[in-house]
Amino acid sequence: MTTIGIPPRTQDDWDRPAAEVAADAQAAALLAAYQHQPEPFEAEFAAMACEHPKACSCENDYPGWAEHIAALAEANKRPQEAS
Repeated sequence: MTTIGIPPRTQDDWDRPAAEVAADAQAAALLAAYQHQPEPFEAEFAAMACEHPKACSCENDYPGWAEHIAALAEANKRPQEAS
């Protein structure tokens, strides 16, 4: 099968040295790992903001808020799971 205007490719066109294929796979894995890294100081920054003496609020200021958000998240999952 050929595509109009594109000559057919032979097996030699597809063959690549194993070292080149392995290097490409390793580069792709490293790139994927780098792109999905969390911010290095995200947890420390969040803790600093929560523990600051002038923090605007804490969990005790809004009782039931975490449960409310969990219920909203669960309700949001239901339509996604149905589709």
